[in-house]
Amino acid sequence: MHMKEARLALAAAGRGAWPGLDLDDDFFLRHLERHLAAAPDPEAALARVRADDFYLACACAAGSPGSVEQLERRFGGVIDAVAARFAPSKDRRAELRQMLRERLFAARPGAEPRIASYSGRGFLENWLRVAAVRAFVNAAESERREIQAEGDALEAVADGRDVELDFLKAHYRDAFRAAFSRAIARLEPAERLVLRLSVLDGLTCDEVAAALGVHRATAARRTAQARQRLSDATREELSSALRVGDAELDSILRIVESNLDLSLSRLLARDE
Repeated sequence: MHMKEARLALAAAGRGAWPGLDLDDDFFLRHLERHLAAAPDPEAALARVRADDFYLACACAAGSPGSVEQLERRFGGVIDAVAARFAPSKDRRAELRQMLRERLFAARPGAEPRIASYSGRGFLENWLRVAAVRAFVNAAESERREIQAEGDALEAVADGRDVELDFLKAHYRDAFRAAFSRAIARLEPAERLVLRLSVLDGLTCDEVAAALGVHRATAARRTAQARQRLSDATREELSSALRVGDAELDSILRIVESNLDLSLSRLLARDE
């Protein structure tokens, strides 16, 4: 069959598979030609095009009325199955499906939607499954980066400046200052002493041990316990004062732990 006749036959087969879709033949043929031109062997590529799948995807790319609904009706189960792997809740799965819908069928001015990249060589069902997995993985990674960025913003260091002002978001500033102060007040005098020696005075573990008249291992244990007590007490105080999720609270606590010396230096020096 002549190449042109083969193209027209493909269009006719697609139209027969989807008689309710209004797709201009010229648009279909131009769309087909672009994909064939990108193939190493256009004739062999043409022979592999699945008329029904390609016609439906082409109609979606053209924005033909009802085309997206037809595609989702045919392949919605495939997309739902992928979404279920990434989202436990019904609402979250609906969000993922909507995100995929926008990713596949919406396009910026002057650009084509992603569904237009389907070449017809291979099942549309498989193509959609792969597209959904990639989209949902990217969404999960994007959310992970947002959470990480939030943590990074909280942990951003400005050397020598007030930890409350430099490491925390503005709306946590006062809450952290108050919670950390209350947490220090909850420590036993011996705990505050060991932290003052190790942090404010900058003594080594051996020097702390000598100052307290205890074994080095005992001094190290007391210092570690005091730090942990302060961290736990700050968490409790923040949890009571703030209505935030566990992940966000953990981010704030990481700041306390990673910048404990700077926080303590300021507050203990104030006590002095």
